[in-house]
Amino acid sequence: MLDSVVGGYSEPQQKLRQAIAIAIDMEEYIAIFRNGRGIAMQSPLPPGIFGFKEGAQGINPQIYEWQNGLAVRRPIAAAKQLLAEAGYPAGRHHTNGNSLTIHFDSAAGGPDAKAFLDWLRKQLAKIDIQLVSRSTDYNRFQDKVRNGQVQMYLWGWNADYPDPENFLFLLYGPNSQVPDHGENSSNFQLKEYDHLFEQMRNLPNGAKRQAIIDDMTELFRRQTPWAGGFHPQDFALQHRWISNIKPSHLAHDTLQYQRLDPPLRTRLRRAWNRPIWWPLAALVGVGIILLLPALRLAWLREHKLPHGKRW
Repeated sequence: MLDSVVGGYSEPQQKLRQAIAIAIDMEEYIAIFRNGRGIAMQSPLPPGIFGFKEGAQGINPQIYEWQNGLAVRRPIAAAKQLLAEAGYPAGRHHTNGNSLTIHFDSAAGGPDAKAFLDWLRKQLAKIDIQLVSRSTDYNRFQDKVRNGQVQMYLWGWNADYPDPENFLFLLYGPNSQVPDHGENSSNFQLKEYDHLFEQMRNLPNGAKRQAIIDDMTELFRRQTPWAGGFHPQDFALQHRWISNIKPSHLAHDTLQYQRLDPPLRTRLRRAWNRPIWWPLAALVGVGIILLLPALRLAWLREHKLPHGKRW
């Protein structure tokens, strides 16, 4: 939010970020790079956390529309209109005509990173924005984030505990990277949001807390400090003899709570692994049939009759 182009809190700057967020098709990203394992972000709160809303009430109306029971990304025409209202008609500055260029900072390398950057360029090209990659080593990239010297970048968060405070604090002003070295890497600082956060963070879950979270979510959606984003999903298979287990991105020490049922495991293994003998019998039979001509020939050679005599 410190950048002079994509940062700031004015209405044109908000519209620029909203246009970018519409153009970056996170559903396509999840399908290509995550094999479908993810949910496009509608707010900072993931499913399962208090304050998250599903259905039409839960969509980000700046980016999505509710159609036939589904959240549908707004069309590219809407993104181009927002871009024009932000002062960049057809991707060019309305006064000097210069093309709008955005720099993507990263520490990634290799074929996967190249594929992602190519995909991201195509997303922004849909609204006539040029994307330039600025790849560095990870230490340099961290320094740039700490000093607010990044324009666009990919970042994530692994929550410590399942409470909305642990997600919404990522946009709390006093928690900014610059100058406080906090987890607010976007350096989003909005007094109205901060005031609501301070009211919300120590409240118990209930109607009052939900109302405050709704107000904070509305500010987040209007300002759009994060363009794109997704909540990851993972899937796991387990045998029925394992219980007391629930996949979670928050808890990593759950092995001690899992239970096994050895008798059930033994019964199922025996049922699933019953020996099938007929292929072996068939193989032996085929082997015998194939050996008979050779055995007959050997017998004839062993019992060869004198010359000129017949049996």
